[in-house]
Amino acid sequence: MLKIVGCIVDGHNLWLVVIAGLICTLASHTAFSLLHRAMQQASQRPAWLAGAAVAMGSGVWATHFIAMLAYRTPWPVGYEVPLTTLSAVIAIGLSGAGLWLVLQGWRVLGGAVCGAMIGAMHYTGMAALEGEFLIDWNPSYVAASVLIGIALSTLAFHLLPRAHGIKGRVLVVTIFVLAICGLHFTGMTAVTMAYDPWASSAGATALQRQSLAIGVAAVAILLLGIGMLGAILDGYLADRNALEAERLRRYVSELERTRTELQATTASLSLALEAAAASSQSKSQFLATMSHELRTPLNAIIGFSELLKAESLGSMGNPRYIEYATDIHQSGNHLLSLINDVLDFSKAEAGRLDLREEQLDVRDIVTDCLRLVAPGAREAEISVTADLPAAAPTVLADARRLKQIALNLLSNALKFTPAGGAVRVSLSFDDDGMLIAVADTGIGMTPEQIPVALQAFGQIDSRLSRSYEGTGLGLPLCRHMAEAHGGDLSIESALGRGTTVTVRFPAERLELTRAA
Repeated sequence: MLKIVGCIVDGHNLWLVVIAGLICTLASHTAFSLLHRAMQQASQRPAWLAGAAVAMGSGVWATHFIAMLAYRTPWPVGYEVPLTTLSAVIAIGLSGAGLWLVLQGWRVLGGAVCGAMIGAMHYTGMAALEGEFLIDWNPSYVAASVLIGIALSTLAFHLLPRAHGIKGRVLVVTIFVLAICGLHFTGMTAVTMAYDPWASSAGATALQRQSLAIGVAAVAILLLGIGMLGAILDGYLADRNALEAERLRRYVSELERTRTELQATTASLSLALEAAAASSQSKSQFLATMSHELRTPLNAIIGFSELLKAESLGSMGNPRYIEYATDIHQSGNHLLSLINDVLDFSKAEAGRLDLREEQLDVRDIVTDCLRLVAPGAREAEISVTADLPAAAPTVLADARRLKQIALNLLSNALKFTPAGGAVRVSLSFDDDGMLIAVADTGIGMTPEQIPVALQAFGQIDSRLSRSYEGTGLGLPLCRHMAEAHGGDLSIESALGRGTTVTVRFPAERLELTRAA
């Protein structure tokens, strides 16, 4: 025992040892949290199992190599790429196998497999070491390290049923962390390095310490991200998922509660969007990541409510069940629309708005958009007309983004135009390029309000934000997409007289031969 302590204190950089321990603890907590989710949700079990395996395997791998960076050697050390890669594959693969056994009810066997994974990963990683030295192994310490890893890992999974409360979770995570760290440092105590000039030095293709540090840092950041998102999802879904099915089957009041929660979530997201108006580039990237993560549970809610609304699994009896399921479905779709706007805008702000360009006939895209908004226009008693040329050149553009621009402008015009008003879309070409203009006879804006409308999350009047639903992202998003094509967006408006929004695409995007 004293020899192991001496190995840690005298043979390692203690700051890096502490970091390795923190990463190990975070990864273990994340893995057991995701495993708990996999036990609770059979329908999504493969996804939770995969996440737990990645968290556990990459955590063990990162812990090992951070500790190896902490290990003091008098000679330069490299790491053979194939074996280093194999060690990561072993860690994640055997973690998945062990956790799968646990989900089948074989906790002890699964714990033993996870313990064996720690040992296999450790000694494969050690085999990747390259340098002008030879390693002499102490068989007793090697055997002891493997036994420590398997025994403590098995004990952790044996105690897994007690891990529901905070104390139980801390106990299980602590034992598993001891399994990882105990195996590693006992195994390192078994190592004696001797200088050998005839030994192979680290080759040009071997990972150097700096490269390994970058790789380990990337894995550590991945683990931190998984841990944060896992904690957010765990807190967000903890109570709702366990009760949701029962609420939907039995109580109208519970359906009302679910609908209220969705509305509260929508309101909270809208407030978050307003608070994020002054966000920086890093916050835009954070919003993009969070939007992706919010989609997964939201799509599940929308799909589940669709099944309930259609009575796909049988009659629900009371027609109010269908009414509330419809409300949940509509609220979910509205929230998904907000999230999609946030995702597109955050991509644009982060400079990651990719374009899939092809030659397009813009008249077809405008016609499709007119068909989509026609039912809403009829219901709102608003006239929608189009002025499209008989012949037009094709345009090099992203069809999805171009359609999104036209649809956003039309929807915006309809939203701010009262019953009896008119909306007109026109397409024209000149020496400067292509112009798409959408004019309405709506409420209009003052010159001072136009710059506000072009700002992210901008609402020209707080009273309007209550009267007209929206995030304030439509026009800024259209401007970003136009600028991504090399164009621009401009607004002409007068209060009480309507608004004209014009998007210009540059002439170099037009095909010279005009199509009939």
